[in-house]
Amino acid sequence: MSAATYGSEELYAVTANRGASLQRPFQVFIIAGDFLLILMSYSVASVLYRHFMGSSADHENSIGPGLIVGVVFVGIAYFQGVYDSHRWLNAIWQARKVVVSWLLSLTILAVAAFLLKSTENLSRGTTILFAITGLIGLGGHRVFWRYGLASTFAKARLIDRKVVLLSLRSLDFTSNRFKDLRKHGFDVVRHFVLSAQQDQDDDVAWSREIQDVIQQSRATDVDEYLLAIDWNELPMLQKLSQHLRVVPQPIRLLPDFPIADLVSRPFFPVSGTIAIEIQRPPLSVFERAQKRCLDIGLASFSLLMLAPLMLAASILIKLDTPGSVIFRQSRRGFNGKPFEIWKFRTMCVSENGSTITQATKQDARVTRVGRFLRRTSIDELPQLWNVLRGEMSLVGPRPHALAHDNYYDQVISNYVYRHHMKPGLTGWAQVNGFRGETPTIDLMEKRVEYDVWYVSNWSIWLDLRIILRTALALMYQEAY
Repeated sequence: MSAATYGSEELYAVTANRGASLQRPFQVFIIAGDFLLILMSYSVASVLYRHFMGSSADHENSIGPGLIVGVVFVGIAYFQGVYDSHRWLNAIWQARKVVVSWLLSLTILAVAAFLLKSTENLSRGTTILFAITGLIGLGGHRVFWRYGLASTFAKARLIDRKVVLLSLRSLDFTSNRFKDLRKHGFDVVRHFVLSAQQDQDDDVAWSREIQDVIQQSRATDVDEYLLAIDWNELPMLQKLSQHLRVVPQPIRLLPDFPIADLVSRPFFPVSGTIAIEIQRPPLSVFERAQKRCLDIGLASFSLLMLAPLMLAASILIKLDTPGSVIFRQSRRGFNGKPFEIWKFRTMCVSENGSTITQATKQDARVTRVGRFLRRTSIDELPQLWNVLRGEMSLVGPRPHALAHDNYYDQVISNYVYRHHMKPGLTGWAQVNGFRGETPTIDLMEKRVEYDVWYVSNWSIWLDLRIILRTALALMYQEAY
């Protein structure tokens, strides 16, 4: 066994004891500060409202609503981990949790007033001012402590958690897995490298090794243990955990990528155990209803508003070159089901066979009007009809010609995953710069990577974000 010590053992023992003795009182101090700030905010809001509105009702002198919100906010924030010492300097995380807890507290106040039939005693003006002043006060409280706790002295005694890191091999502390430990409040005071391979005959020796680790760790009065175990070392995890049961501190696993990816996935209870989701299923009924409502609403509105533009494009196409106005081509939709996609005809050819050549810059097959339509993406507008028919969605992986599907399906392993969702007028790949021609396999792989990410991370807000970014992208991205 080898041990790497990150400083004087005696010094760390002293600072660990001081930190343990100071963290809890300081946590109580911050909680009390939030509670008093909320009460003060309600009083200030009440005084301001009476002063500017001339109100003198008796119920304005009560701090009851402020007391309720204060208790509820502190309770919610506490169970959300807002007051945990290692979270005190995480500004973005604190801001997000404080806003959510504050809004939830005000909602509970409104519901309680409604159920108790005391809404007439709750001034709307005071409540609105209270919501603003309270949030400002809570935010200012955190800004104050962020600067106050930024010193090395405060971090060493109030914020950092003293941890012992156990692994079965030497570690690269410059890797992403370990380099941010200090940033997130983990102060690794000792690192022990245990013997990795153990036979049945070595159990006694290994037990003594673990006991020696525990004895040395107790001397530094650590707050918790971190286990850096890799996927291929999992059989040792249960054995190591059994030996560490004698310590009262928390024991946490610091996983490698395969383990981290697995535990980050959704899981469901199944017959007393759990089933981990390896692949996201197609959208649920509710999710499909959300997406379909968005598609029908925006597609119908767009067709109505853009009808004059589409009529003008049809006339220009007819005057420019002979042939049909609408170009139809076979594509694959959800679950590989074929459908006919509609576009304004922009070429003098209508390829729809086993071999289709992608359009290129200065392509001679593109007509004069077609070049303008493709550059402005007006040629895609008839696909709104495909959206209304349910063959496409406003947002999704862009459909490719069948010839291209057949080819890329053989050379890109994740290509078929794109068909887990309806194809779209625009997509996550398009708003990230992968729009138009894909002359190399690398470019198509990158587009597929973005499409697969979209399918795995879909939400209605992501669709709205992509639609907005598409509108902005049309101003500067060029298609041909």
